[in-house]
Amino acid sequence: KEKQDIILLSPTGTGKSLAFLLPLLSKLDKNTPFPQAVVICPTRELVLQIEGVVKKMQSGFSITSCYGGHAFRIERNNLASNPQLIIATPGRWLDHLERQTVQTQNIKYIALDEFDKSLELGFQKEMKKIINRLPRLKGHFLISATELESFPHFLQMKKAVELNFLSAKGKGADLFIQKLIVEGNKIDTLEEMLKSLSGKSIIVFVNQRTHLEQIHEQLSNKGISSALYHGKLDQEARELAVFKLRSGAEHVLLATDLAARGLDIPALDYIIHYQLPKYEKEFTHRNGRTARMGAKGAAVLMLKPTDQFSYLPDHLPSFRIQPSSYVAPEYTCVAIKGGKKDKLNKIDIVGFMYKVISLEKGALGLIEVKDHLCYVAIRRRDLPVLMKKVQGQRIKGKLAKVWKV
Repeated sequence: KEKQDIILLSPTGTGKSLAFLLPLLSKLDKNTPFPQAVVICPTRELVLQIEGVVKKMQSGFSITSCYGGHAFRIERNNLASNPQLIIATPGRWLDHLERQTVQTQNIKYIALDEFDKSLELGFQKEMKKIINRLPRLKGHFLISATELESFPHFLQMKKAVELNFLSAKGKGADLFIQKLIVEGNKIDTLEEMLKSLSGKSIIVFVNQRTHLEQIHEQLSNKGISSALYHGKLDQEARELAVFKLRSGAEHVLLATDLAARGLDIPALDYIIHYQLPKYEKEFTHRNGRTARMGAKGAAVLMLKPTDQFSYLPDHLPSFRIQPSSYVAPEYTCVAIKGGKKDKLNKIDIVGFMYKVISLEKGALGLIEVKDHLCYVAIRRRDLPVLMKKVQGQRIKGKLAKVWKV
């Protein structure tokens, strides 16, 4: 707490966000009505995750987030109210600095979450400009689940204290890694594997988006449902895909390495590496989506007989496919027009569904309320009743608009 410059290294799912936010917020002054600290994250997902953690802490500090895909006008207005803590992606934060939409004279602390990713090619130049435009910085927090190969000189952290909690290879004790040698058609093997793991919560990682979409289509043709997650999807589509997995409306998320960081999905059972990444750190981050916060998890590596990856252990136990049939998720997902900005909350939705629509007890699952939209997980068997009875009904005085997503 007393140190100004800190490097925190710890496996994913171990509580790093809370670990750096506690000392960071303790350095801020509630009586100073200006931005005092900024947290830089490489992805929008991580920005939103950190923002959620700060809000749950109920620290009393005003916060806002800035990221690509979010309306710049809204961000400019939010920054005009001088939030004390700002969470942003590098490109969008630099954009605000260059347009002078934010007061920077009181910003004394910067935290770089997943700094290894932020400092990769494409972010290095932006990060240097950001640091140069914050001349009054007196404290840096660098946080990552993997070690940085080289240290950027422009951060000027000569007396940094390193807290290193990384275990060998960065693998948690509760992560069970297995291999599956694929002799024949890989997509057919994946189909059989997903059938054998039917009902489990799974992320399947694929290296390239185009290949990902092909796999999605092929699985769909085989009757296996899945959600897509990659960088070409807009923010709303990505958030919906994650909600479906979290709520059980989908059991399988097909994803690129964009999902390897910044996603916190409780009780994720399996990671399947349909294709392995080139570098070990992405392998580590992928595996970090499961076995989080002490929970158990498993990763399965789909390997061709000729595949060789230097970062893999010499001996891994084999995964055995148990023949089974596919079972569709119990839940599906609907969207409701209206959200936080429309004074709509979870209690309103539950009351509407059970009292107005008269759904059976237990019909609803996870509910997520966004600014102008709500996502609701509902048992598949109750969907026809909902869609029939919702016609002409009102929620919070407005005509209810509900559709399947």
